[in-house]
Amino acid sequence: MKEKSSILKFKNDKLFRAEVLLYFNLAINLIYALLQGINGIAARSIWSGTLAFYYLILSVIRFSLLIGRTNMTLLKKWKRYVVCGAVMLLLVFALFGIHCITLYMGHTIVYPGYMIYAIAAYTFYSAIAAVRNIVVYRAYHDPVLSASKALSLATAAISMYSLQSALISAFGNSEEFRIIMGNTLGAAVFLLILSMSVYMLIRGLLEVRGKK
Repeated sequence: MKEKSSILKFKNDKLFRAEVLLYFNLAINLIYALLQGINGIAARSIWSGTLAFYYLILSVIRFSLLIGRTNMTLLKKWKRYVVCGAVMLLLVFALFGIHCITLYMGHTIVYPGYMIYAIAAYTFYSAIAAVRNIVVYRAYHDPVLSASKALSLATAAISMYSLQSALISAFGNSEEFRIIMGNTLGAAVFLLILSMSVYMLIRGLLEVRGKK
């Protein structure tokens, strides 16, 4: 009976379904972070190790947003929204630094065959999840769900950059092409996440000040 009621709730309650899917996304992120970490150790790749750390931190932030969400006051939700924006800002600058080191010091990003498939699968999954979250959460004026939406979009953007790097490393043979494509998509991803994090910080701080 309990299982039936949970299934019915999942089908009929949009907010409950959204929360369940957020936990599912969290599990997928953790698995992907583990894969990147294993590849980073095996291939001695700074880039894979950095990505593993990036996805791990995003997973921790996502978990901190979700845990106890239903009992949070609105002020506390906005505070977590601000923390999420601040962490995203720090992480994007760290990734930008690693991107520059990798691109201009001649470090080629090398992935074994299985990792390229894993990155491609995760990229498509994260892109679909990000679009879905934008559509679904638009109806809810909840700071925690808004922060989760921003995290999903940032995750998808970094995944797209990672997939491009993996494909160029595997199939590209032009150093100039690698640098041009890396800089183009890297700049787009950097500006996207930077603008989101700055917006979250400004909006969140204003909301926190207004609620006090």
